[in-house]
Amino acid sequence: MVKAKQQSKQDAYTTNLLISLLMRFPEIMSINFNMPDDHAKFTFILVGSVKKEDFAGFTALLDESLSAFQELTGESFALEPKLQRTGKLSLLEVSCCTTSLSLEAIQLLCGVVSGTFAQSLLQDGNTLETIHDEEMVRQEEIIDYLLTHSTGAKKDNLLAFRESGKVFVYDK
Repeated sequence: MVKAKQQSKQDAYTTNLLISLLMRFPEIMSINFNMPDDHAKFTFILVGSVKKEDFAGFTALLDESLSAFQELTGESFALEPKLQRTGKLSLLEVSCCTTSLSLEAIQLLCGVVSGTFAQSLLQDGNTLETIHDEEMVRQEEIIDYLLTHSTGAKKDNLLAFRESGKVFVYDK
């Protein structure tokens, strides 16, 4: 007899968090959430090749924005951006600690990415068409709740990504 892995309450929190993040932020193409290593990686896809100067400008703006965020909120939040060029696309990967994540910090990250790479940022058009303002607010409330209540899930190593308007979550 094959035993299916039964999902605990904490596993469900993390899975629902990733789904809500991808629904709320159509510019995020994938999230790798590695709780044992306290590591999260957000991946954005950019069309075309990003120049070194543009990436340097992005990292400078991100650093300035994080400094202002920390000064205003008192929250410490560190991000580590990395750019990979692959043919006609560029992957912008931004890593951080899972324990320091907050809705406001994720909104800041997505805002800086969207503002800097507005012309080349690939977004899920299916999500943009189907999600309304009320749904966005609801997703933000869910994200905020799950970020503050999922502290016990230290064994999850999940990968979430979107494809054609659908969100997939896998246990790595």
